Amino acid sequence: MSTLDSQNSQGFAPGTGSAALRGALVGLVPLGLLALIIAVALALAVLARQLTAASGFFAQQQAALITLIAGFVLALVVYVVAIVLTTRRIADWQENGIAVQARAALWSLGITALIVILPFLLAILLPQHPAP
Repeated sequence: MSTLDSQNSQGFAPGTGSAALRGALVGLVPLGLLALIIAVALALAVLARQLTAASGFFAQQQAALITLIAGFVLALVVYVVAIVLTTRRIADWQENGIAVQARAALWSLGITALIVILPFLLAILLPQHPAP
C-alpha cells in the first residue's frame, strides 16, 4: 500500500498539506507587510536623525517624530487593506469549496491578530511598578 493510498483511506485528499500551507501563508501576508513597513519606518527615522544631526536635538526629534508618525499611519492603512483583501479571498475560497485552504488562512489571521495585540495586552496586564 503506497502512502497516497493510506492518506486517501484516512480521509485526506491528495495535496491537502500544500493547500493548508498555501492558505496559512496567505493569512500571514498582512503580518509580513506590517513588519516590513514598520522596519522601513524605523530605518527612515534613524536616517532622518542622522541627516539632521547638525541642526540640534529638537530638529532631530521633530524629523524622527514626523517620519515615525507617517510610517505608522501608512502601516495601519496597509494592514487594514491587507486584512480586507485576505478575508475577501477567504470568502471566495469558502464559496468555491476550498475549505482546507480557507481554514488555514483563518487560523493564521487569528495568529496574526494575536501577535499584533499581544504587546498591548502585556502592557495592560503586567504591572508597571513592582509591589514593595
